Amino acid sequence: MLDGRLSSCINHPSVAATARCKQCGKPVCGACVVSSPFGSFCSDVCREKFETFAKRAQELERNTTQTRWNIGVKLRQFFSFIIVVIMVFAVLGVIGTLFYIPVLSQLIFNIRAWLGI
Repeated sequence: MLDGRLSSCINHPSVAATARCKQCGKPVCGACVVSSPFGSFCSDVCREKFETFAKRAQELERNTTQTRWNIGVKLRQFFSFIIVVIMVFAVLGVIGTLFYIPVLSQLIFNIRAWLGI
């Protein structure tokens, strides 16, 4: 379980260590090890520090992901709105060109003259 070299437990120098603390890296024997879903630790203090760190990291990752997702949604909504507006103007342009509608047709002809089409 230990990487590299053999070492002894920090609390029991005559006993070989079987794990290293995930927080501070100190070697501990099987009797001293404090296990958690996050790994092996030398004490409850190190376990609590690491669990606090892991929870903060998860919250930060979740907030970052939600922020990215929200920006993507807002951009998608904005471009969808722009596309709908362009389509409405195109339909009004076709209607104003094909049928004579007093205000709309004159406006469409002025816009087409300004655009050169």
